Amino acid sequence: MTYRYFYILASFFVTLFNTVLKAQEVVVPLQSNAVLLNQSKTEDSHSKKYRIGLPFVDDFSYEGPYPTSSLWADQQVYVNNTMSADQITRGVATFDGLNQYGRPYLPNQFSSGLADSLTSQSIDLSSYTAASNVYLSFYYQPQGLSFAPEQGDSLFLYFKNSGNQWVLMWQQWGTPWQPFKIILIPVTNAQFLHNDFQFRFVNIASLNLNNDIWNLDYVKLDANRSPSDSISNDVAFTLQPTSILSPYSSMPYRHFVANQANEKSTSQEIQCRNLYALPQALNTFHQATELFSSTPISTSSLPTIAIAAKSSLNQSIPSYPISYTAPNNHSKVVVRNKYYISPVSPTDRKINDTIINDCVFDNYFAYDDGSAEKAYFLLPAFNFPAKTALEFKLNEPDTLRGMMAYFGAQAPTALGKYFSLVLYKQLAGNGLQDSIIRQEDLYQVKYDTAINGFVTYAFSTPVVLQSGTYYMGITQPANFGSDSIYYGLDVNNNTSTQHLYYNVDGNWYASTVSGSVMIRPIVGQFFTPTQVGTLVEKKSTISLYPNPAMDDITISTDEKIKRCTIYQLNGSKIRTCVPVEHHVPISDLKPGNYLLEIITESGRKISSQFSKK
Repeated sequence: MTYRYFYILASFFVTLFNTVLKAQEVVVPLQSNAVLLNQSKTEDSHSKKYRIGLPFVDDFSYEGPYPTSSLWADQQVYVNNTMSADQITRGVATFDGLNQYGRPYLPNQFSSGLADSLTSQSIDLSSYTAASNVYLSFYYQPQGLSFAPEQGDSLFLYFKNSGNQWVLMWQQWGTPWQPFKIILIPVTNAQFLHNDFQFRFVNIASLNLNNDIWNLDYVKLDANRSPSDSISNDVAFTLQPTSILSPYSSMPYRHFVANQANEKSTSQEIQCRNLYALPQALNTFHQATELFSSTPISTSSLPTIAIAAKSSLNQSIPSYPISYTAPNNHSKVVVRNKYYISPVSPTDRKINDTIINDCVFDNYFAYDDGSAEKAYFLLPAFNFPAKTALEFKLNEPDTLRGMMAYFGAQAPTALGKYFSLVLYKQLAGNGLQDSIIRQEDLYQVKYDTAINGFVTYAFSTPVVLQSGTYYMGITQPANFGSDSIYYGLDVNNNTSTQHLYYNVDGNWYASTVSGSVMIRPIVGQFFTPTQVGTLVEKKSTISLYPNPAMDDITISTDEKIKRCTIYQLNGSKIRTCVPVEHHVPISDLKPGNYLLEIITESGRKISSQFSKK
């Protein structure tokens, strides 16, 4: 419950941070889970009841986001492979303060209590006795990649006895991060050896946040075990493989093809774990296929290596060439990377011997993996707007259409809050001023789960851009106090420190937050947005002519001009001048495309492109 009283202190923190001129980035828990919000609420496979036998084994090595109904009777926990950095095998069950639909159990900002439960289907133990040595084992971890449970935020385990009563068998109070720890509980008491036995995990948490995290992994109930039985004869994948791209996680395929050598990662990193008590030989294979056309792209295998007993091992899959030709220049392409290992024995769990990572080439540039583990926001100084700017690079000319953003839910809600969408050619610093290509205002925060939590925004008219580096971001008006916009933060990919910039006091700073803030520039063809721009900043008050021009450019505007600066499209400054009767000489420039930044007497900055013949 680290953030249970966060909002009580919000006004204090705003006042405190407004006295400081730097480091105004804040990371807090999420208040919704968009993956669960997207799931169907009409189909409930967990309404089916089963009676199953031993062994009972689940390591959550499947896509989720709910636990499998063949083993579990409810669906409140979140099955995923992103909330933990050291899972036993791929996939964990995450307990938090959000219900099965990814929304707070209670909207009250300060509420806490019983939250998620994970209840087994009925298990017939009537044929077993104390001599059968039935034991339940599981691995648990507090915090994972989110926020730690405090001492009062507990994880409980209950057994159902023959009198239909739930008996508390184990409890762990909240602690800071710890690695996964195995627990073994005997199921030898006669009251539990009946034909309708069940066990249930329950957590206490803040009921309005994706907070107070517990991760559960590799649950096993079986006979003929002992109190020291911590061995599972299994070799499995653990972490999600890294992307075939770097630094992006997704980009348009045409931009990838234009500079494939620099957009690919040098290798894909995978991790396997050996749960045997002895070293095992590991044979690892990789297969890449274009998903829509089933076109083979690459196959490879790694040399056989030994993996030590009860340990994990990292391996690298070398980068491979992608020669696939898309149906057209704007086609969506998905390269499915399938990694698999040969089972050590026939008794190994086959489900965790394979792991898949899709690389999506679509109409946007993304650094994040699409899953948010935390939320990010800015606290600006008094009388200053809060600005973000994400760097991206076009490898060929393209049309910028807008941006998609993953807005984290917050209390009080930011729904309907206004912001501006801004495209920059350069950011102020080292003697340079902001070069704004396009700014449109009066967008509003929305929470649309149609695309995994992302909301799409479009400029009123598209912006044609040459190849080069640009910055795309959001500006929220000054003095909005505690109503700062929350962005989703993906903590499995750390790119913000290299590609995200923020401005809270009139100056730009490189982000210091580990992770990837979830905003994505959209390029290419028309798309249907959640919201279209409603106001372009005085777009019609300036024009340049002739364009293209040979000797000079005439600026047509009603405003008085203080000075002009000419830039190359890569951001390099050529010169600053004072126009004479709105004329700017360009005869000395080489033929090509340039950017003219105009500073008016009122201090307004206007940027426009022109061409020199």
